[in-house]
Amino acid sequence: RKMEKINPSKLICPACMGNGYRKIYKDAASKLRVVIDCEACDNQGEIKNDEKNIFAMRYINNML
Repeated sequence: RKMEKINPSKLICPACMGNGYRKIYKDAASKLRVVIDCEACDNQGEIKNDEKNIFAMRYINNML
């Protein structure tokens, strides 16, 4: 198997888990899920590995 190169300047987007899109419920009463673009990573699946994003992820992780 070929090892994928790890880019230390990028992180997998925690909002979409690297997909570039997210599935959300259409509304509170519906079980229908719709696909939306991931605005956190601008559909790239990765975010910049910088102090601002690391702090934001740490903050979000504490809220879950």
